[in-house]
Amino acid sequence: MKKKKRPAIGRDFMRRTQFKMMDPSDQQLNKPGPPIFNPPHPSLKTVDLPAAQDVTLNEISLRYAIDNRKSEREFLVDHSIPLGALAYLLWATQGVKEADRMDAFKTVPSAGARHPLECFVLAQRVDDLEPGLYRYVGPEHHIQNLEAPDDMAEKIASTTLQPELIQNSAVTFIWTAVAYRMTWRYGDRGYRYIHLDAGHVGQNLYLAAQAVGCGVCTTAAFNDDDLNRTLGIDGNDHFAVYMGAVGR
Repeated sequence: MKKKKRPAIGRDFMRRTQFKMMDPSDQQLNKPGPPIFNPPHPSLKTVDLPAAQDVTLNEISLRYAIDNRKSEREFLVDHSIPLGALAYLLWATQGVKEADRMDAFKTVPSAGARHPLECFVLAQRVDDLEPGLYRYVGPEHHIQNLEAPDDMAEKIASTTLQPELIQNSAVTFIWTAVAYRMTWRYGDRGYRYIHLDAGHVGQNLYLAAQAVGCGVCTTAAFNDDDLNRTLGIDGNDHFAVYMGAVGR
């Protein structure tokens, strides 16, 4: 019996999210928009980060950073990174320059200044930082300890197709998307923009990492349901999009 061909989901998605196929968005229907940031959790431990302008950087040109950008898949497991390096990389990828409730201007571009991405931080070898899972709070430029179990790094690594990449990293960035921030304005076409936003963030991580002497490998090779479950997000309204492993 001839095996039934699976439907071309990707092509169907691209066809259905053309502008001519879109119904009016919730913004066009005058529905109130969602807040642009998830607020800090009042009961979680907060770690203040060094200000980006106070972090000492390697003196490199943008041309050098672009010419030498590459994915590093092997890290030195006996080397840590400074807290200042983590602070700078978070600012370079999700730093807030100006914001109000409905719009934000960050160090990365986003369609309509909607910025649907959140950043989880899996810290394993960062100087002056307890290993664990954190969430970056951009407006305050600090991280909050999510009080994850001790084996969280192994749990997250096990959701990926390259577990050693996560296991050996000094820190891994996990970007998740709060979809309605984008779809409120753009409807289902907003899902296209969410993934474009993730690409902007990843490139900034690659370029900024060279200024703090780190290597990077980004990946989307993970089992979505497993990773979403491990992070404690629902996988529908809030879901994992992209990861970036960083180390020496």
